[in-house]
Amino acid sequence: LWEAASRALFAEFLATGLYVFFGVGSALPWPTALPTVLQMAITFNLATAVAVQITWKTSGGHINPAVTLAFLVGSQISLPRAMAYVAAQLAGATLGAAVLYGVIPGDIRETLGVNMVGAGVPRRR
Repeated sequence: LWEAASRALFAEFLATGLYVFFGVGSALPWPTALPTVLQMAITFNLATAVAVQITWKTSGGHINPAVTLAFLVGSQISLPRAMAYVAAQLAGATLGAAVLYGVIPGDIRETLGVNMVGAGVPRRR
């Protein structure tokens, strides 16, 4: 029982980390070209599909605390297991963002895919 639970938690941790790494990585503003909405959508959807495919037998393929909450509300998962999943997902997302931060060039690190006001748009109106 403990082995199955630890595998499920590790699966959620790893899958969420990979999802954040590839998803946020696809939204980074590279100096040569900005990513298109289509490129970001395809990357996020492929990352989701891969993450769910590799974890659905082990943990149910939640990968997202909102999905885990939906399973909890629908009585498909216990509260302790849901809390453990969310903790693993948050830790995995943090690790995914940290690894991405470590592998990207310094001039792109300042934004790390955060939504920002576009160039030429005044800050106050």
